[in-house]
Amino acid sequence: MKQRRLLTGLVVAVLVGTAGACDSGGGGTGDQWSAPAPGQAAALLDFSEGGRDAALRDVAFYGFGGVTAPGGMTTGPDGSVYGLGDKAVRLKPDRTVSTVEGAAKAGTSTSGLVALPDGSLVVGGAGQVKRIAPDGTVSVLAGAAGAARTPGAPVPASVPAAGFHFAGPSPFGVGPDGTILIGDRDVLWGLKNGTLKQLYRTTGKSADGQLLQIGRDSAVDATGTAYISPEVPDRFPGRLSDLLAVRANGSLSKLQLPAAIDGMPGAPAALKVRWLTGDGANGIFAQVYDASGDNGAVLHLHSGKADVIAHEASGVESTKPCRIPRPVAALRLPCALPEAMTYRSGSLILGGLADYVLQIRVT
Repeated sequence: MKQRRLLTGLVVAVLVGTAGACDSGGGGTGDQWSAPAPGQAAALLDFSEGGRDAALRDVAFYGFGGVTAPGGMTTGPDGSVYGLGDKAVRLKPDRTVSTVEGAAKAGTSTSGLVALPDGSLVVGGAGQVKRIAPDGTVSVLAGAAGAARTPGAPVPASVPAAGFHFAGPSPFGVGPDGTILIGDRDVLWGLKNGTLKQLYRTTGKSADGQLLQIGRDSAVDATGTAYISPEVPDRFPGRLSDLLAVRANGSLSKLQLPAAIDGMPGAPAALKVRWLTGDGANGIFAQVYDASGDNGAVLHLHSGKADVIAHEASGVESTKPCRIPRPVAALRLPCALPEAMTYRSGSLILGGLADYVLQIRVT
């Protein structure tokens, strides 16, 4: 399999330290950055050794590269993209990057990253969900440090957020009414006004009897509907056929999938889900791959349709640099798709387990 799914730790807090990416690159090849047109992809950053933005490597690598799977990716109200790897890193619209640091204030985080409309970040870890304000102030939104809840143990329909013991909180989105969506191993919570409301709970198990969990690759659309892909982390990724939509009122539905998808061989239901993100409306983008771990693609799932937005070219190797000085056709990507992705104003931004960040223009 091209990408490995590993739980990761994070140091988070106030934003400090900035490195710039000028038009002629960061001391690498000298190729200029060109934004992609609809249907095209481009290397937003190439911070590989000798790459166009190699001068940014010491910062960008820890949020968008790294050797551990990304814990989250999100877009802020100003268009900044945040990647959560070994550290949290901010990529601004002008292609400058900066590190989110300050372990003494926010502690450590295993997974989960959400940007709120006010510019603050929400992270999960050490049994708590925390908010990092734009000025660096850290506050606890939910959860208590200490003994963790055992997955599968009974939980209430709703409970005060303060003092609750999570199994492993991973915030992944925010609804239009301000509800923060949190995957907590086997439970999906909605957090609002200091109260946790149970929206869904997994009961299924894998073939070897392990309880399925809500992955950190979950998503929420503009209506507040959450999309989850139950899985056994690091062992059994979710299948596209098991993708579940959970509405804000707790009602459930399975996504309608066509019998076949143009440009994708085999049955769509059997595809493995790597990452999900909302499309800014009432659909989602899903990064998928086949049983071999190859044939990576991004699908747009909306209104019962499934359109291929991007596709890796045959023979792509994930360990090689992505040297595309100019935009290329997204349906014939010469580079492997990074694992995580987020939607930003008509484009998908992808990063994680790669020495580059891709931008794919979808509208």
